[in-house]
Amino acid sequence: MPIIKGDESTKSDRSTPGLQLRLLVCADKGSTNLSVGEVAIAPRTRVPRHIHTNSEEALVVLDGMLDVTLGGQRSAIGPGDAVLAPAGTEHGLVNRSDKPARVLFVFPILDPDTVLSRVAEAPVGFDSERGLTGYTSPSDRPLDKRG
Repeated sequence: MPIIKGDESTKSDRSTPGLQLRLLVCADKGSTNLSVGEVAIAPRTRVPRHIHTNSEEALVVLDGMLDVTLGGQRSAIGPGDAVLAPAGTEHGLVNRSDKPARVLFVFPILDPDTVLSRVAEAPVGFDSERGLTGYTSPSDRPLDKRG
């Protein structure tokens, strides 16, 4: 049974500005069916809304306060709170505070796909929904424009 020390985690090169991703359990560490990682989210930064079509994802807030979007719902979450994003459900996180946040994520498979559901050219790190998609809210975004 492998024991993986924190300093043996793998930093991902797929990180977005303001986000730092570490893979704790993955194929490189000996896993055959599980992916676990941690994402550090800088103040006033977001994990862009996305969908995993081939897997559910569990998220556990370790530090900080975040706003989560899950499907059509939004909620504030903090340390100890967990979110279950079923496969195919759009979800994302926003750190609106002045302090960093950390989230543990778990997938029951090795290679979850990620499909962004935002406009590709939209920047990361904006508080407003307009900064992410060009629309002020999901309800005023035309369905044919969902990315």
